[in-house]
Amino acid sequence: MIDLLRHELRVRRGSFIGWALGLAFFCSIYTLIYPNLPAEVREIDPRALALLESIGIQTFATFEGFILGTLFNFLPLLVGLFGVVVGAGALGGEEDDGTLELLAALPISRVQLVLVKTLALAIGAALVILFDGLVAAGVFSLLGLDTPVTALDMFLTVQSMWVMAFVFLAIGLFLGAYLPNHGMALGVALAALFTSFFGDNLAGMAPVLEPLQPFLPHYHYESVIHMLTGDVAWREIGILVAIGVGFVFLAVLSFRRRNLTVGAWPWQRPRMAG
Repeated sequence: MIDLLRHELRVRRGSFIGWALGLAFFCSIYTLIYPNLPAEVREIDPRALALLESIGIQTFATFEGFILGTLFNFLPLLVGLFGVVVGAGALGGEEDDGTLELLAALPISRVQLVLVKTLALAIGAALVILFDGLVAAGVFSLLGLDTPVTALDMFLTVQSMWVMAFVFLAIGLFLGAYLPNHGMALGVALAALFTSFFGDNLAGMAPVLEPLQPFLPHYHYESVIHMLTGDVAWREIGILVAIGVGFVFLAVLSFRRRNLTVGAWPWQRPRMAG
């Protein structure tokens, strides 16, 4: 299993590096924008604009308000996208490429195969987020801004993004095991991601959607990102981790039933020992 874990990390190394660099660039840009923000923009009251208020922007006047409403508002969407892409490709992508059958022929059970892939993706996501946190904290430190936020606050808040990566890589992993091909798994996982992000934001404009918010990962993460200036929302972190673990469990159950033939629908898969 250790050899398989190494193999998984090695073959996905390029993807992890690419995402790490892209997300680090995103973190750097928003952090660098604030000192150059025009005075008239800082004076805008987002509460007077329903659209801005609905996406979580409270103020541009302070660094913490700006960064919570911009970087830490959109970064969970991008981190979720990263999770969806690598998660859906872990099983569904390999099945389309014809390499999953070779892995399934190894002297390990299907349960172990899914768990090793999950561990490899979780480790890769942790390394990506670690790099991005160091970049965000480093850029922040260089700016020397007058704000109660510290470089450690920036670093730790970025690290909390791992839970969002875990949730959506688990969703992608499950759909890759359950649906007939990679394209369909990726499409449904993306729909789940955008529903979570935009559904949570739109609930601020349409109160009729509020009862659905507890089912959306981004709703729970709203409390987590406020650790930048407050306490850590351990309850919401626990909920998000539990959601991810639940989808990993569903991925294991689905893959045990999987007939490794591209295009097979769930009801076409005979139960297999694993």
